[in-house]
Amino acid sequence: MKVQDLLAQLALADPQAEVLFLDQCADADETDEVGLVDIRTESWTHERGTYGGKPYEARYPGNPCERESGYSGIVTSAERVVVLSAGPTNLRYLPT
Repeated sequence: MKVQDLLAQLALADPQAEVLFLDQCADADETDEVGLVDIRTESWTHERGTYGGKPYEARYPGNPCERESGYSGIVTSAERVVVLSAGPTNLRYLPT
């Protein structure tokens, strides 16, 4: 999801509503309150490919990683990200 898409959705919400996060396939009672919005200034790598014959997708800070054998069809691109979190993360230790 792009920031502009998120902002368009949030424009319809009650400004006093709590912002919750629900992980994929989680039960409704497993929500976390969004407590941190981290607007990253450095580019992250978006990596796609296959590993062990199965597709995978990963995002991580910095340049593309070297991969061991077993990975194939790797495509990478640089992108800007905004990270939503329930609270402090180790991202605060990364250079911005």
